[in-house]
Amino acid sequence: MTLGEKLGEPLLFQHWDDSTERAIWIASDGIHVRCVTVSGLSVLEMADMWVSFGERISRAKFDLSAQLVRDIIESEIDVSVSLVN
Repeated sequence: MTLGEKLGEPLLFQHWDDSTERAIWIASDGIHVRCVTVSGLSVLEMADMWVSFGERISRAKFDLSAQLVRDIIESEIDVSVSLVN
């Protein structure tokens, strides 16, 4: 089953891209799909917040947003985050 096929059901997917040092999050509630990319943190910092991220995004009913990711990063690893479109 491909990722595209899995987007028709609730899904939370995270990928760390070593070459660009970015984390990519994809969340689907089965109808809507959102993607947020985060750069500027290390792979260890991303791993530190991943458990909390999974719990919080499920409580938010998979409503992934840049603001939610920013709030989680700031609360879990105590850094200031700037949102960039």
